[in-house]
Amino acid sequence: MTDSTARPSRFFSDNPDKAWAEKLFLGFIPVWFAFNVVVQAMGWLNTGNFWNITQNLLMWIPYCVLLPAFLRRNSGIPWHQSYWFKFNLFIFVWTFFATYFHTEYFFQVLGMRYRFPEVTLYLDSALCGPDEISALATHQKIPPSMYLNATAFFMVYHASAVVAMRAVRSFTTGLGEFAGKFAWAGIVALTAIFWAWGETAFYFQLAPNDGANVWYEDLPKMIAHGSWFYSLYFIVSFPIVYRLDERREAERWPLSRVVIEACAVGMVTLLFIDLATWYVGGKL
Repeated sequence: MTDSTARPSRFFSDNPDKAWAEKLFLGFIPVWFAFNVVVQAMGWLNTGNFWNITQNLLMWIPYCVLLPAFLRRNSGIPWHQSYWFKFNLFIFVWTFFATYFHTEYFFQVLGMRYRFPEVTLYLDSALCGPDEISALATHQKIPPSMYLNATAFFMVYHASAVVAMRAVRSFTTGLGEFAGKFAWAGIVALTAIFWAWGETAFYFQLAPNDGANVWYEDLPKMIAHGSWFYSLYFIVSFPIVYRLDERREAERWPLSRVVIEACAVGMVTLLFIDLATWYVGGKL
């Protein structure tokens, strides 16, 4: 597959390599949705360490890593310089920090709980969150599988958000500088709150009997008020992913910059949710 047939689009990047990957990752959305439906229906969350990790790898790796690597093998762009790889790398690094540190805020502030009775491996912050002596008993420990789960979920959110943001920017270019900036801020905020709200609302509609594994102590309160807290993630990360290899004529981001930008997103969002925790008094 070559880039010679790429045409300008209001929805996709004018960088043909990025535009190709964006279309592919939009196609991941129904795959991701169907995979989660099957996992929930079959009760596969109640598995031990190996299958708990494996099922989340299977949700992410085959479609998002192996498929683009195979399809783009003759693109003329080295795999490590391709947008599909940088996007995967960015999301994985970003979600690592978000899962390791930020999930503790979801436990403490938003009342989220994890319970995987067959799992014995955990990976989370030693100092953030609850006392480690009581964390497991109060369902506030993080299995390694949740890092992989978050990567797949965040790929869906960012792939769709960037396309929506570009469409709004394209359709408002003739409205003047102020109107354009206002529309840009509006679409970033809208997509951020949509996915922050949508993850909780849609997930628990999809899996109403999943309370034994993942739940919120006060789900209506989380949906109504916790969504704005969660949206602070995406207020920071969506514009950064938008900028990643956006222009055909611009210099491609080296992998070092991809990692640095993802780390910066993790740090800035940690600051934002910590400041928000001061505002809400430690718990919504």
